[in-house]
Amino acid sequence: MLWRAPAHAAELQAHWQALGAALQRGHPAWQREGQRLIRSWSRWPRAYHDTTHLHACLQHLHAVQHDLPGVLHNPAAMALALWFHDAVYWPWSAHNEARSADWATRFLRAQTMPAALVDTVRQHILDTRHTPGPLAGDAQWVVDIDLAILGQNPAVYDRFERNVRREYFFVRRPRYIAGRSAVLQSFLDRPRIYGTDWFFARYEATARQNLTRALAALHGGSA
Repeated sequence: MLWRAPAHAAELQAHWQALGAALQRGHPAWQREGQRLIRSWSRWPRAYHDTTHLHACLQHLHAVQHDLPGVLHNPAAMALALWFHDAVYWPWSAHNEARSADWATRFLRAQTMPAALVDTVRQHILDTRHTPGPLAGDAQWVVDIDLAILGQNPAVYDRFERNVRREYFFVRRPRYIAGRSAVLQSFLDRPRIYGTDWFFARYEATARQNLTRALAALHGGSA
């Protein structure tokens, strides 16, 4: 079967090239890594954690930079973290973020990037595990960007829930309902879903409505 270019492939490749140019890394090895990343983001069984999600994350990053110039400490590190944060994704694994961080670390070290940048990117990726705890600065922005889907309009959110279920096709219904309910409730139980005021003002209320509705759907038999 021929490999088909995924959604947003050309735009993503252009973004990766621009990022490389900004970091003074525009040689063929950088180009090949962008292609490799896009292919990885396109692999089965991804239905939500795919190139559409990556593209949306980069768009949110751009929106923050546009609306709040200067608020981000290191946008390039954030962009790299977003590129790599789901580079490895297998729904049955508990180690996706760690393996994605390892991939980023290997590549950036091979590119002779500054150690501080590599460490920052690695930690941003690990922060997308979304374990409760305080975050600050760029780390909080990365996490909020990754969670932006929760606060989208109901049609977009419902598609997200369907696609997550597609990724977890191997989990039997009762177990899926229990596990997914626990995840959704864990976000509702937080004082705030979004740590930054920019995301909170735009998406918090809708996110809570979406999560509440999704929980009801799970237990009403429509999951």
